[in-house]
Amino acid sequence: MKGGGGVGTLLFLEVNISGLHVYSRDSSATVWKKRLSPDAEAQRYCEAGLDKDGFEVKYISDYKGFGVFSVAEHAKGDFLLQYAGEKITKNEATERMKKSTENKFFFYCYKGQDLCIDAEGVSNSICHFVNDADKTANSVMKLKVFHEKEYLCLYAMKDIQPGEEIQYNYGDKENLWWRSK
Repeated sequence: MKGGGGVGTLLFLEVNISGLHVYSRDSSATVWKKRLSPDAEAQRYCEAGLDKDGFEVKYISDYKGFGVFSVAEHAKGDFLLQYAGEKITKNEATERMKKSTENKFFFYCYKGQDLCIDAEGVSNSICHFVNDADKTANSVMKLKVFHEKEYLCLYAMKDIQPGEEIQYNYGDKENLWWRSK
């Protein structure tokens, strides 16, 4: 079955015993390329410790600092970026927060444990530059587990166009001082 996937793009869907596979090619290309599912793509980038192409970090203002902007189209449901850093306990994070001037801590719960990813000092990943948005978020952070290791992965909640700032709701009601301004 063939269908349109946008101007100049052809899609080919194949269903077999191993599931649904999506192939795409530009109309000028001669090779079909298998597209990974968003979770398979997340696993690939997370396990490799790489950021996905299609984003840039820009300075916004003295108040807001930096942000991440799309330089490519991203469809609703697409994997965007991984929130990378050191995995620590909630107690360790609380102690580190007392000494830190930056808010680069992402708290989560996994298998009954309160944990945190500390992105302080991370220079090879840009997800910690993604800003908070309460009502205008265009992405969502999800906990994913690949080969018994957890990863924090950002996914598009809607179609995202080039030039749009990537934002998600941090979800923390206590420590988001900028929401009260």
